[in-house]
Amino acid sequence: MLTREEALRLVRSNVAKENNVRHMIAVGGVMKETAVRLGEDDQTWEVVGILHDIDLEVCCGISDHTIKARELLNGQVDEDLIKTIMAHNHEYTNVPVDTKIKRGLICCDAVSGLVLACALVMPSKKLMDVKVESIVKKFGSKDFAKGVSRERISLCQEIDIPLNEFLGVALEGMRKVSDELGL
Repeated sequence: MLTREEALRLVRSNVAKENNVRHMIAVGGVMKETAVRLGEDDQTWEVVGILHDIDLEVCCGISDHTIKARELLNGQVDEDLIKTIMAHNHEYTNVPVDTKIKRGLICCDAVSGLVLACALVMPSKKLMDVKVESIVKKFGSKDFAKGVSRERISLCQEIDIPLNEFLGVALEGMRKVSDELGL
């Protein structure tokens, strides 16, 4: 299993845009905090979150996203973790979303965008100033962060974390990596 540092090196060797790297760090942070909440292997969950979009800049679009990741990660990480990464694009890969970590990746990926958007509307643009109540309110506002799938975030309930609690878990996970995110 790759360490966090090894995963980040691998990401940085395949991803040029710093905003894309930051997104992967954010998802890794949310995955780690979610794993802690669930009593799962937080290092594995964090590495999956960090690696999940490793092919973002080399794939042609959503239709081959994560298929290129499989090629990049083959021999680097366990096949089950590659399948987990592919499951977050299950609509195109047909990899079943049949485990806790697969569902976790889908909801953690989506919620990171909502938490980020909440931070960016703060005068300070800092995660430390975001309140869980604000995220809950913004979750319910269809006009806020329109590109964020509320349906995907709601998968948290299928891993036995109530929505409002999950929003707090996500915020805490991103706060723990806030220095790396510049937030």
